[in-house]
Amino acid sequence: MFFKYVTLFLGISYFAFAAVLLLKKSPIKKANNVLCFLFVLMAAYSIELSFYYTALLNKNYFHLVHYVPFDLILLLMFGPVLYLYVKTLLGQPIKLTPINILVQILPFIPAVAFIVYFLSQNTSTRLNLLVVNFKQGLWHTNLLNVLVFIQLIVYLFCCYLAVKKQFKISPKISINNFQMSISWLRFYIVINLSFMLLAAPLSFYLGNEKVNLIIAQLAMLVQFAYLFVKSMWHSEMFSTESTSEIKKSEAVLKISDDLVEDYFRILMTHFETQKPFLKEECSIHSVSMNTGIPVHHLSNILNNHFQKNFPDFINEYRIKEAQKLLTTTQCEKMTLEAIGYECGFGSRSSFNKAFKKHTGFTPSQFRQQN
Repeated sequence: MFFKYVTLFLGISYFAFAAVLLLKKSPIKKANNVLCFLFVLMAAYSIELSFYYTALLNKNYFHLVHYVPFDLILLLMFGPVLYLYVKTLLGQPIKLTPINILVQILPFIPAVAFIVYFLSQNTSTRLNLLVVNFKQGLWHTNLLNVLVFIQLIVYLFCCYLAVKKQFKISPKISINNFQMSISWLRFYIVINLSFMLLAAPLSFYLGNEKVNLIIAQLAMLVQFAYLFVKSMWHSEMFSTESTSEIKKSEAVLKISDDLVEDYFRILMTHFETQKPFLKEECSIHSVSMNTGIPVHHLSNILNNHFQKNFPDFINEYRIKEAQKLLTTTQCEKMTLEAIGYECGFGSRSSFNKAFKKHTGFTPSQFRQQN
């Protein structure tokens, strides 16, 4: 019964923590929303686990009849969501190619197949499978547990590589005029990766569901305890008061000159060949996605190495394009509004404002003079 109350308490705690993440203001709100979803998954898993464990111990077969092993799907979602959180926090783009999507989906296929197989059995067979699996384990679930461990370890390793890549550039990230160290994130990933590597052999050796349930709860408790401590005491991660606001003199992250040159060359090539600025929806995030340059590095390079913000940077390209159109005979019959739209501006007023800011003339004055 003790395990029942522990899992139920953890499930409620995860929901409460998710609510705090969702409601609390933070400079890393987007990443916190992903983490919030991870805690909702953990809460759902813990509550289903409490229901399953209690029904088995009390031999409450009426409740067990309604049990469906969706916990497998929840477990397989932990790795991808954690990886998404790390990439979002670091500002590193995720390219979803068809092959990448297929790789993400593959681990779920055996789990879904097992759920379909389980539900296709009659009531007595399902109950027998649950009881036998809990006491000594079944080959089906043992293989699925292997899959869960391998998948989670791979994702944790990918998270570690993403953090390691950031550390080579700088141990700090800059988000919305706030600077934050990511040393805690590396430590957090190493803790989880070490725990999974130690727990996997034990789970395979003992090979029963009871041990796996306990290991799963301990793994989630490690995550919850560490994140809770970080948020309540160190506050480096969730509190806007804990992250230090960057002063003008401290604004430049330590990015090597060689890396700045590489990034700028990639950026220039992208703008000159693809001309993303001609699309109204062009944003710093879309440029980051297409060039592979992290958002905070892209913003930092433009602001501190070239003294421009992103809107001014793309508007310069748009104005140059507009000047070409305004001086060509082929576009003489085009209205100024049409030229503005053609160059990526969403309205005539924004076109006029940007054009005058960069040239000192309105578009109509520039056309008359040329």
